Amino acid sequence: MSTRALTGSLVAGALALVGLTGTALPASASSNKVINLTMWQQWGGGHEEAALQRVIKQYEALNPGVHITETPVTNSAKILTAISGGTPPDIVDLGTSLEVGEWASRGALLPMAPYVGSSHLNLNVYVPSAVQALTVNNQLYGLPFMDFDVGLLYNKALFKAAGLNPNDPPTTTAQLQTDAFALTKQSKNGTITQLGFLPDYPGQSNGQVCTLEDMGWAFGGQWYNSKSHAITADAKQNVAALNYEVGFYKKYGAENMANFESSSGAYLTANDPFESGKLAMVYDGPWALQYIKANRPSLAPDIGVAPFPAPPGMSALKGTTFIDTNPQVIPRGASDPAAAFAFIKWETTNSQVTATFAQLVANLPQLKTVPNFPLAKDARFQLFIKEADSSNAHVWPQLPYSTEYGVRLCQAQSAALYGKSTPAQAMGSLQTTMESAAAGSP
Repeated sequence: MSTRALTGSLVAGALALVGLTGTALPASASSNKVINLTMWQQWGGGHEEAALQRVIKQYEALNPGVHITETPVTNSAKILTAISGGTPPDIVDLGTSLEVGEWASRGALLPMAPYVGSSHLNLNVYVPSAVQALTVNNQLYGLPFMDFDVGLLYNKALFKAAGLNPNDPPTTTAQLQTDAFALTKQSKNGTITQLGFLPDYPGQSNGQVCTLEDMGWAFGGQWYNSKSHAITADAKQNVAALNYEVGFYKKYGAENMANFESSSGAYLTANDPFESGKLAMVYDGPWALQYIKANRPSLAPDIGVAPFPAPPGMSALKGTTFIDTNPQVIPRGASDPAAAFAFIKWETTNSQVTATFAQLVANLPQLKTVPNFPLAKDARFQLFIKEADSSNAHVWPQLPYSTEYGVRLCQAQSAALYGKSTPAQAMGSLQTTMESAAAGSP
């Protein structure tokens, strides 16, 4: 759910931002045996991999008896196949927590409790929601590294051109809709040349969270009742959220909305709907600010960030967002789980490593306290940090069928937006499907 790859001009300074320091671990220093660990990571290649290599080399220098070989493996199915086949890596750095519920339930991941206890790791150093995102049935199955959430990004120049106050973003969903309509330009043949808000963008097709997930929470709904262990996809608040999204499609036409998006460039490029100045508001994360700075520097000062609006009369829900992290997990069958845990503990609790990566990928620190880094001085970035520690930051439920639930949620959203079903029907069908999945799960 995070977007990781940033351009070279952005990361050059980040790599040199902080000197990585730390304390050697007695367990490694006390043995002459060389411990070889393998790490599969979903950062991919490029500057992110270079930064990870720097972290690994620093750890190896502090712990001469440990050698870590990292490999980019972005295909989650390949990772699970290796674990199931008995040839897993020792450490996996996942891109999101989406698979954790399923993999933990299938016995593919080792629980962290024994290692947390023996190492005396204080979990309170982490942002609480980051820990919650890796908890399945009250068991912790990984350590967090880099958090991410979303807010409302808006183009102040477009607001001003439309006669709206560029320093007064919408605070309710009703105001967002009114502003969005004022910001939209559509020709007589239906072609949209400028759009105020595209409710399902960027979404899963661009590697992001399904926007309905956030919208349901923003309308006071939930997707799972942890007390009754019940799926709540068809809750009236979730249906109301989807009805709200459908309203945009009904006004301008589903085909016209689809054509608007498809005629734009790829997400996080200079020609994507938002960066090209054709989309006035978007539900997105702090990484978008950095891409805009790199792709369209002249646009960057005109981008404002605000908490996502709440429905009228529900102001307490303003700033609702999902919150997730990049899990550092240990597969079942790892050659040396204790040594693997020692590394991920060091990596995820080292405040300087955290600050460096936060700057590099424009994600949020998983630690409550880190040294200053340039992005942290940006008030817009600070909004995302504050949201992460808010009661309105929600974690997707970690269940044996969490992955399927997330995918099917987006399919239900699409069905309603494109008129294949009503919002109530779409959510009702999702409810039935996921109840069936729950009945057949471990």
